[in-house]
Amino acid sequence: MASLSAPLPDKYKEGLAIPAAKELNTSDYVIEANSSEIHNYLAAKLPKADRKEVPGEFKKTLVLAAQKPKGGRSKTVRKSKKQLSARERRSLGLFRLPRRGLAYSSFLALHRLWVAYMEELLDLAGLQAQGWAPAGAEEPRQLQLQTRLCRADLHGALVMVAAAVCPSHRGVEGLVVLETRHTLQILGKDNTLRIIPKLASSFTFTIQGYLFTLPGSSIDSKPAERATKKLKNKLPLDF
Repeated sequence: MASLSAPLPDKYKEGLAIPAAKELNTSDYVIEANSSEIHNYLAAKLPKADRKEVPGEFKKTLVLAAQKPKGGRSKTVRKSKKQLSARERRSLGLFRLPRRGLAYSSFLALHRLWVAYMEELLDLAGLQAQGWAPAGAEEPRQLQLQTRLCRADLHGALVMVAAAVCPSHRGVEGLVVLETRHTLQILGKDNTLRIIPKLASSFTFTIQGYLFTLPGSSIDSKPAERATKKLKNKLPLDF
């Protein structure tokens, strides 16, 4: 099959300045020249009767060059205001973590954020300034502290399972990497993820030298619901 393009014969190149010629993969050349050079070249090569038409031809706009590509405009994706249903969240795996590949060291930064969050939430220094001390459960400041503990978010907490119905759950220690309505998913220093049910279990953690024991029954709900809704269990709780 014959080539659709061929190099310009040498007799037509006379008088045309070629500043740089870049050789392609084939034997063709790319000629780089500005419009003034081409204008002068055409004026010299064309007959005198046709030279006056050269400026007008340069002012014309090519139809294909003026057209915009059809795919140039990007359609805006319509965002739905409807939230994902619980079934859609489960199908996307938002409530699950991979059993393998999680590193304990990757969550230490989250733990430091959680400690700062708890120190501000509990305000133990302010309670101590008011004369609070770990004493009777009926004391008003003690009830206030219990309420704050029950509403706290536990993501990033370093906890230990103090009591559990299942013997293998007792003594489990690690960082809470995911909290659901009924479970705490704890990642141990051995990079093993363990799922502990909240009910019939109790968890301990330390804040500013104080050891807190949190019954699972007092946090048996979603973290977002505990922070906004009224607690189901009556205070004082079995701390």
